[in-house]
Amino acid sequence: MAQAVIFGLAAILLFWGLTEKYLWQDEAATAVLAVRMLKFGRPMAYDGKNLLTIDMQDEDEDAELSKRTKDPQSAIDYYVEQGNFKKDTTWKWQPWGLFAIAAASIKLLGQTTLGARLPFALAGLATVPLLFYLVRKHFGSFQAAALAAVLLIFNSYWILHARQCRYYSVSSLFLVLTLIAYARWQWGGRSAAAFIFCAWCWFQVDYGTVLPVVAVLFLEALVTDTRAFWRTVAAGAILAATLAPFVWFYDLLHRGSDADGTWGERARHNLFNTNEYVIPVLVGLAVVYLLVRHWKSLPVPERRTVSAGCAVIAALTFWIPTVTVYSFVRYVIIAVPVGAMLTAWLLMRLFGRDWKLAWLSAAVLIFTPWLSAPLRLIAHAPEWWTGSVWYRAELKDLRDEIFGHQPDPNRIAIDWLRKNAAPTDEILINYEDLPLMYYLPNPIRGGIATFRVEDDARNPPRFVILRHSVDFVHWPVFQREMARYKWEPVPLKAPDVQWGNNPDPMGDDDPRAAPDLYIARRVDDGGH
Repeated sequence: MAQAVIFGLAAILLFWGLTEKYLWQDEAATAVLAVRMLKFGRPMAYDGKNLLTIDMQDEDEDAELSKRTKDPQSAIDYYVEQGNFKKDTTWKWQPWGLFAIAAASIKLLGQTTLGARLPFALAGLATVPLLFYLVRKHFGSFQAAALAAVLLIFNSYWILHARQCRYYSVSSLFLVLTLIAYARWQWGGRSAAAFIFCAWCWFQVDYGTVLPVVAVLFLEALVTDTRAFWRTVAAGAILAATLAPFVWFYDLLHRGSDADGTWGERARHNLFNTNEYVIPVLVGLAVVYLLVRHWKSLPVPERRTVSAGCAVIAALTFWIPTVTVYSFVRYVIIAVPVGAMLTAWLLMRLFGRDWKLAWLSAAVLIFTPWLSAPLRLIAHAPEWWTGSVWYRAELKDLRDEIFGHQPDPNRIAIDWLRKNAAPTDEILINYEDLPLMYYLPNPIRGGIATFRVEDDARNPPRFVILRHSVDFVHWPVFQREMARYKWEPVPLKAPDVQWGNNPDPMGDDDPRAAPDLYIARRVDDGGH
């Protein structure tokens, strides 16, 4: 009965209002590439009409930038040189498994919001019972398993990310599956085949996270079971050999981007995100203390599962600021199942004979940030943080996102364009260009890449959408193009916020307090 309630609640949180808001920029990148995979057999950055890039703003001067704002080929050549995609515009910045998942759903359900998001919400739902199984199997406690599952589904940002057409939920799912397979191999007497398979599949949807996790698991195996040294080495060699072609294909050894700030700054922000949204550092330190203190008396499955979980969190704490450009919550949110598992283990160890205290402590962790607060003295809160010292403010975000009806600028603008724009009308937009590519058949100009903003070889833009709240685009290019024509503003009440359905706390702009988005129609050639 308790399991059914937990899983039912997870389903409500993951599926309720799933299509209320349209895809935002990052989600649409996955969905557009999935659609192109269906059309071309592989994800293509350019389909002959619209270009998709990695959405990283460069710092080129205006004169240099203007060389690629006109004809499509100049922009394509530039982004090939940047490493976004191959010379034939085949996408290589993310693994293709992510797009294959979305493509299968879109093929089945159509090019819709539900078609894009459903498989990822299902992956989030599957993660909950699998985490329950992992904890109950290796900690031998129904209560600990229930605690872990409840801590997971009441993590607001894990739920919000799991509802996205993006890799977050699938990566969480494969993290749990990999831990289960690792346990079956290491102390379950099974072969390493399932572990290698899970890690391989995980790489195909998120090669950024799987590598440090697999590395620490192999290290844990080598240190803990020295008698099986060569068996472990052989398994690692097989996995490395099967992944090597993909490392080459995705050009992972030559990746690089201009990082935001120093490594120390990114590390502090990442530590803040981990402490606030994955597992409080105080809880993690308490887990390590009890693990060391009871090392000899703990059953092997329990001891090794907890030590592996601690190693995963520690590895990601250093890995993420090293290989990423920014410190987004989305980069650590996939580790929430491990954080929930370790927290449940701690509560089991502290209050094993009094589950009322264990559940009361879990409630404190769910509803308050009190155990996260001390670390803020070292890892100061970022500018975007709007939390409270008394309660977890993100629970309100969870409620509003799932059960509320906030205006969605993407949905409002796209629905209007669907009714008023001909399929051949060109649309100029400075940001959130990718949702337009997914929902509309039109040629789309602009975005961070400024693709064809000043292209004179084709029809001039018929419509323009400008987010004045966006400060990370090349405004002079858009201003020049706007000045070339006469525009009639459209009185559409769409909020001007930087992002659409962005699940990160930094994207939590209140659309109800925002000014109207600028949407206009060109009127200077015959009044069309």
